[in-house]
Amino acid sequence: MVQSRDLAVRFEAYADWRRRLSTAISSLHEWLNEQDLADAQVDMKVQQLLERLHQDKLVVAFVAEFSRGKSELINAIFFSEFGQRLLPSSAGRTTMCPTELLYDAGRPPSIRLLPIETRLKDATVAEFKNYADEWMTIPLDLASAERMSEVLGRVSQVKTVPVELARKYGLFDEGDDLIASLDRKDEGSIDIPCWRHAVINFPHPLLQQGLVILDTPGLNAIGTEPELTLSHLPHAHALLFILSADAGVTKSDLEVWNDYLAGEDAATKAGRIVILNKIDGLWDELRTSAEIEAEIDRQVKQTAQMLDVPASQVYAVSAQKGLLAKVNGDDALLARSKLPQLEQALSRKLIP
Repeated sequence: MVQSRDLAVRFEAYADWRRRLSTAISSLHEWLNEQDLADAQVDMKVQQLLERLHQDKLVVAFVAEFSRGKSELINAIFFSEFGQRLLPSSAGRTTMCPTELLYDAGRPPSIRLLPIETRLKDATVAEFKNYADEWMTIPLDLASAERMSEVLGRVSQVKTVPVELARKYGLFDEGDDLIASLDRKDEGSIDIPCWRHAVINFPHPLLQQGLVILDTPGLNAIGTEPELTLSHLPHAHALLFILSADAGVTKSDLEVWNDYLAGEDAATKAGRIVILNKIDGLWDELRTSAEIEAEIDRQVKQTAQMLDVPASQVYAVSAQKGLLAKVNGDDALLARSKLPQLEQALSRKLIP
């Protein structure tokens, strides 16, 4: 199986650095005790340092409007070794609620789902994480990728509710592009996400080493969950904004970027990585490779100009072809998908 090792190797090196630093701090503490140089304040400081190293996480946030291939990109980068898609990635709406992928050794492999009804209660998602009874917990069968994929598909569930109830949940706005795209059963009802938040606890090697993936489904989820913009997204170590080459930069894409992601200073923008996905839609057998590359380069420059970022921060890829190439061991297709360049850029930006 073809697998880009750069990201995994850098994460392994980072995890090893944390382990060695933790050992060195413990050794220093032991020496201080032997020399009668330690006291309660030193003991507390050392414990805080060790705890911080133990709990240290690297957060990568994926943000995109619907149908940009965000879930497919996560599958391609992190889960190709399973030989199939783990996160739902079919046409149309896939991830319908903010989803965290992480590993907590204190919990069994599972997906925890916070019902949308909790929007009517006076508590944040962070506070609800302390109330286990509020969540639906479904175990993951690690022996079956197919069964895992089926369970993880829960993040795409929707339900039909009266418009008035959707309005109470803060999920109805007549002028919202997402609302316009949802299935209307009739004028008095509408489909809304079943879940407010999802947490997937999964023993993937990178997640075990402290990686946390935040999967955020677009303007509607960001706009209705203030925690995402006030806490989660600003604290992400890397933020990937996914666009689609077949759609270009749409009005809703620009709203997400300008309202929540761009930032006012150059340093903030420098921490953003823009992904122009689905470049395989530009592959045309009637055009030469040079012509296709020129078209991709033109779209990259146009995207960079619209978002006011350097073209070097925009990466054109095909997540679907990249995943297919990794599963089938096709080096040529993987290179053409340009996924390895993105993975290398991600590791260079994230680890430092």
